[in-house]
Amino acid sequence: MLLGVAGAVSARAAETVVPIVQVSNLKYSYDQMQQDLAALQERYPGQMVVDSLGTTADGRDITEVILGDVDAEHHILIQATMHAREYMNTVLAMNQIEDYLSGSENRSYADQTWKEIFENVCLHVIPMVNPDGVTISQDGVDGISDDNLKSRLEECYQTDLANGKGSSDITQYFRTWKANAEGVDLNRNFDAGWDTYIGASGPSTECYKGTAPASEPESQAVLSVAQNYDLDCCIAYHSYGNLIYWNYGSQGTVLDADQRLAQCVSDVTGYEMHSTVQDSTDAAGCSDYFVLNLGIPAVTIENGGSECPMPIEEYQPMYQRNQDLWAAVACLYKNS
Repeated sequence: MLLGVAGAVSARAAETVVPIVQVSNLKYSYDQMQQDLAALQERYPGQMVVDSLGTTADGRDITEVILGDVDAEHHILIQATMHAREYMNTVLAMNQIEDYLSGSENRSYADQTWKEIFENVCLHVIPMVNPDGVTISQDGVDGISDDNLKSRLEECYQTDLANGKGSSDITQYFRTWKANAEGVDLNRNFDAGWDTYIGASGPSTECYKGTAPASEPESQAVLSVAQNYDLDCCIAYHSYGNLIYWNYGSQGTVLDADQRLAQCVSDVTGYEMHSTVQDSTDAAGCSDYFVLNLGIPAVTIENGGSECPMPIEEYQPMYQRNQDLWAAVACLYKNS
């Protein structure tokens, strides 16, 4: 039966309602992310730029999604899944990308449409900073192509086992992997307290800072955005704890700016603010570097309340808390 014009329009509208990014599969993989980004580009032509900020040791792209005009006055960096087992944050970032693309006309925040809010704002989103690590967490060493990397990962397991770190069950050991494929904990690889941070003495599932600050392509990828754009702020999605880390030991106007950002994030998500200084969190983190070395306000959002990889039941509450975050942060900087 042939549809009339109105029927055809309704049918097309019904088709586009189905979201591209689905959360039914707990193991949201690098390949699925790339497929979804390609589908989003096809559905929303000209509304997003997908670029590579570099290549991992096992040959995966470190993908950046640019939403908005690169010549905009305001630039915001959102990066997720620096720690491998925290890959549910990639689903969150991908859902928020799709929300941005699909909802600019019909969604609103603070009595403004999203279209109005994001005018003159450019979002730089790295939905999966650590794709090799995610693959290891999801598939073990079998997910890695390079034989030398596989051998070194198996050596990591033996070393960590001898040091009483991680599970003796090799499947569980890699399931809870945090580092990249070189055994470097990316959130200990930044030049903010790197020299004095001890951590693991060599490649490990976690806490090995690497041979030098920003030695890893993933760390370099995040830093390249700050080098190429005048960022208003950086937001890092981690898990878990349902809290916000801020106050990395800065002073004066930088501390004030970081507090404004943290308070904004707390107001919209309902997460409590925690001082990294008071909580004595480890040094050499990405947010530490942005605040202390670059003078760019940055917060680390610890999404979810379960140990990682988190069960799928954690996702909807996490999404509900964060669904207006990008709009709220854009309003903060446009109105300041």
